[in-house]
Amino acid sequence: MQIPPYHAQWHPHSVTEERTCNDTTYPVRLVDGSTLILPLRPLPGGEKAIALLMSNQTGFAVEGALVRLLTDMVRELAPEVIVGVPTMGLAYARPVAENLGFSDYVALGHSRKFWYDDALSQCLTSSTSPDRAKHLYLDPALVERVRGRRVVVMDDVLNTGRTAAAAIQLMQKVEAQVIGITAVLTEGWAWQAELERSDPDMPGLVHALGHIPMFGRTDGGWRPLADT
Repeated sequence: MQIPPYHAQWHPHSVTEERTCNDTTYPVRLVDGSTLILPLRPLPGGEKAIALLMSNQTGFAVEGALVRLLTDMVRELAPEVIVGVPTMGLAYARPVAENLGFSDYVALGHSRKFWYDDALSQCLTSSTSPDRAKHLYLDPALVERVRGRRVVVMDDVLNTGRTAAAAIQLMQKVEAQVIGITAVLTEGWAWQAELERSDPDMPGLVHALGHIPMFGRTDGGWRPLADT
């Protein structure tokens, strides 16, 4: 199967086409009225598709626009620390922290370094590798950056919510106060139930620039699935 080159676009205004999609792209209305146009990618089996945000493959113009919008959104929450969720959340956490004038940020990781403490880890499974368990780690050297401080956890897309929930649990271990969970996009609603398992109030802390549904195949092309 030939995969077309990845191409996402950002427009500073609302795209006026009907909010359905064709066989290639989907327009996402963002909180400021701008539009992010994402390519559609079929999932294995070919009956469902996703609007794909690949944060490490977007052009610099798209990345810059999203970072500006995230910075404005996070500034309203008045955090003291930005905590980036791997892998794609790190692409936004660092520049947002810099834009806010912070001297640093905290990057969580999946790779265990030899000096890490297993007490500062959480087990999780990935939506893209569901049969392989991963761990989320907080470097012990970064604990004092977050202990007792107001923290915003940043990801690129919230879908299953598992990584965000694991990040919250890590922050709770070091007595950090999670005041916000931010993302470029939410996808579907499975993340709500996952976050509720950590804390019933956690879904209310989620702030995103836009929302994308899942898609199903019809005779007319891809269409958003109900209740997603």
